Amino acid sequence: MLQAALASLTLVVALHLRAAGASNLALGLVGSCFATGLFMGALFAPREITRVGHIRAFSLFAASAIIVSLAFTLSVEVAAFAVLQVFVGFCFSGLWAAGDGWITRAAPDHMRGAIVSFYHVVNKLGSISGPFIVLGLKGDADGFLLAAALIAAAILPVAATSNPQPETSHTAPFGPARIFKLAPAAAVAAFTAGAVNTAVGQLYPVYVAGLNHPDPLKLSAQFNGALLAGSMIALWPAGLLSDRIDRRLVMGGLGAVGAIAAFILALLGNVLPLGAFVFVVGLYGAGALSHYALAVAHAADKTETHQMTAMMAGILIIWSMGSIIGPLAGGAVMSLGLGPRGLFIYAGIGMALMTIFVLARSRVSDAVPVEDKGPFVPTQTTSLVLAEMDIRGDDEQFDLFDDTDASVDRS
Repeated sequence: MLQAALASLTLVVALHLRAAGASNLALGLVGSCFATGLFMGALFAPREITRVGHIRAFSLFAASAIIVSLAFTLSVEVAAFAVLQVFVGFCFSGLWAAGDGWITRAAPDHMRGAIVSFYHVVNKLGSISGPFIVLGLKGDADGFLLAAALIAAAILPVAATSNPQPETSHTAPFGPARIFKLAPAAAVAAFTAGAVNTAVGQLYPVYVAGLNHPDPLKLSAQFNGALLAGSMIALWPAGLLSDRIDRRLVMGGLGAVGAIAAFILALLGNVLPLGAFVFVVGLYGAGALSHYALAVAHAADKTETHQMTAMMAGILIIWSMGSIIGPLAGGAVMSLGLGPRGLFIYAGIGMALMTIFVLARSRVSDAVPVEDKGPFVPTQTTSLVLAEMDIRGDDEQFDLFDDTDASVDRS
């Protein structure tokens, strides 16, 4: 429900602003405001959950998200949408933290891998479904009302549960500098994932609208579906391959695929037949949306088990930093006379630079031996607390902002 709500909200926000004549730079600013809210919420939510518990915190953030979703109907000013997007990001970050935390505590150890995989698939399906639901709406404000209704529906199972609330805890993440020292390729790949994927995720309706398709709303839904489907299809094969060879080579391969597909979309998106267009979008999703999980897996190969959760929280912060910069940078490139196709010129350049970096790292430092690797696990960018659910870690964590003992073999 939450993923469908957010996906539908992202689509209607971008289309409403574009219809109101907002510039590409303004649209990028609004996207960056959402990411800023996500980051702020990720830092605040664990404290609130500890204070009032998971159920009350979830209800608090959900009620706030509903109010904000309805508030979008009151104005089409860029400044108003920017402020509201900060609150949207903040509320959804809190919702994910409360929901992820509940799942983390409730999952039996022997079922963690299966639950992580199922959770990943459900989230993707929710994100795919949201824009298609929007297709059936008619009124200008219906998209915002739909998002509010879906968020309200998400409260129902939480409010009706009779299960006891889990205990709360807080993990101090690695600092970004320590992540970079530990695994530079993973840090750069995570930052690129935030900078590129958040820009595309927030601004793709603008790109699609610029293709002059007779039904841009329908094409936007198809674009989003193909993007996420490509990611779902590629993730497991890429992960299993990376268990057998240097993960950086697989990240580089995915980056190259993403870069090539991005440049095709930038240069030929308006002339490709629909089938070919959807295929290239799926190819882009396979390359660009899959490498974050490999970055986490690569960093995990170099992290002690008792430090795993803190490492994953730290790498998510790096992703968040990229996600704040990305939409604004993407909007700026689109405003340089390139128009909507500038979004994928930006994405292609970002993916190409990441590819060059991670492949260069594979040449100057040794790969982690296969026998020393942990199994690949799909990793989400929803909240810091979901890192605790990862089967590669355990429950004992420490304050790891200190760089002590970080002088291991770096790659």
